[in-house]
Amino acid sequence: MLILEALKEQKNFNSSEIELANYILEHAEDVLDDSIQELSGKTFHATSTIYRLCRKIGLKGYKDFKIKLSAELQSAPTSSMVDPNFPFTKDDSTRSVAKKILKLSISSLEYTEQLLTDDLIHKAVELLSQSERIGIFGYGDPYLPALNFQNKMMKIGKRVELTPIPGETHQLAFQFSPQDCAIVLSYSGQSKNMYEITQILKQRHTKIIAITSNTDSHIATLSDLSIQIANKESQSVKQSTFSSQLAIDYVLNTLYSCLFVEDFEKNQQKRISAELNFLNDRFF
Repeated sequence: MLILEALKEQKNFNSSEIELANYILEHAEDVLDDSIQELSGKTFHATSTIYRLCRKIGLKGYKDFKIKLSAELQSAPTSSMVDPNFPFTKDDSTRSVAKKILKLSISSLEYTEQLLTDDLIHKAVELLSQSERIGIFGYGDPYLPALNFQNKMMKIGKRVELTPIPGETHQLAFQFSPQDCAIVLSYSGQSKNMYEITQILKQRHTKIIAITSNTDSHIATLSDLSIQIANKESQSVKQSTFSSQLAIDYVLNTLYSCLFVEDFEKNQQKRISAELNFLNDRFF
């Protein structure tokens, strides 16, 4: 979860931490210039309370807090200009629509990149690399990024199993074992279909990587690793899934690229061979 979102949510905060969080939200840019002692003096809260708040929202300490808050504030002006649920209106020109979709895309990628830590990427790549088989499950809009990921992986000789028939997803999940890894895509983390799939995979003792905006969801809780994407869209009413689909695609592209780098020369040759075979089939 992003720092500003965590400070607004105030989950499991005591009264002192709520007061401190509210002060930071109101004076976020000023806080970047404050040492922990200066912030303590301005808020009348002990440095231990500030440190405890940083830890409670998943940060190592005050220095880590300031670095990540600074990065978040830099991207905030871009994101605040476009509503992710209704990025354009009937009065927008074609150029205005293009600019708004660009800003929304950049914002979604920036927020997701902040959530995608080195540790998460390393663990996900390790799970995928050590697996005998890889499966990917996505229902509705997330199916398109899943298909894109499968296509990329195929071209470097890595088989990713994905069924095009919705009714067969449960059967596919039953085929996985403890030696395998499955990626489950669910923006809300509450999809009934994906929850059932995750339960089956868990019963099969398959390693599970969840990509979701809600790391407290049932799907994320069942997973071995949960990769969070920016929670910017409504779960119900919106013009399209611009932000979430792009964020999921970005995470999958990152995982593919890191797997590619693990054996770069070999994968580069496989990719070139795949492209040459395609051209030969097309023109001859």
